[in-house]
Amino acid sequence: MIRISLPYVFNLCAQLEPIESLTPQQTRNDVVFEVWSAQIAVEQLISSSVFSANLRSCRQLAEALANSLKLIVSAEKDWSEQLGYSAAALKTQYQQFKIALMAEIGTFPAYFVSQKGSFDTLSLLDEPWKLFPMELWIKVPEARFDVIEAGKALCYELPTACGMHVFRALETVLRRYYTEATGGKPQPKVRNIAVYINAMRQAGKGDPKVLGVLDHLSNLHRNPLMHPDAALTIDEAISIVGMAHSAMTAMLRHLPEPPQTTTSVPRA
Repeated sequence: MIRISLPYVFNLCAQLEPIESLTPQQTRNDVVFEVWSAQIAVEQLISSSVFSANLRSCRQLAEALANSLKLIVSAEKDWSEQLGYSAAALKTQYQQFKIALMAEIGTFPAYFVSQKGSFDTLSLLDEPWKLFPMELWIKVPEARFDVIEAGKALCYELPTACGMHVFRALETVLRRYYTEATGGKPQPKVRNIAVYINAMRQAGKGDPKVLGVLDHLSNLHRNPLMHPDAALTIDEAISIVGMAHSAMTAMLRHLPEPPQTTTSVPRA
């Protein structure tokens, strides 16, 4: 995934459009800044922009336009010389390049990612840990991968994938909680929520309220989600995130703080 800077596209247009205003009576010295700026913009577009690898049909026209612009501002030229027919030639080249570029970028898959519920796009992509209790990031760092993937999946409207990653993160917390609640007993061989709940109830361990929340999540959402035909909606995925947040908060409350190290930042 590559984030596209929309201001870049605007600035590219602003740098290239002055070519349309060139006149034969202008000298090279009159247009040096505009021509040099347009040359750099074209060269960067085809060599180092996020679009460069996918520009094909307009690439040859872009290279020809860049070379023509480069000749205008060449140090070997007489800077007081008028553009003459070069102005019309540059306009023609630019118009041909512009048509080809517009046709090509028009085929690129571009989408606007809308907000999901109360979760804005930037938070889901850049700060997905805000979906869950802040202690999760500190006390159960191994859940970070699934937290990040859950945020991406929800953002890109993949609710079933979001649900799967949420439950993976929840089960990661549950394994830590099981160890803490049982005093370090070996983990069950079958690792799913129902097995952990039953093991703790049989051992008389675990907070009944926590086990009740986990039981609800397991029966109402986790088990049905494992069915091959199951598919979540966006609203269902958001609901699972909320309930998982509640269950994680309850479990994290019973987990100890990680030991301080020489590189960790003390918590306020």
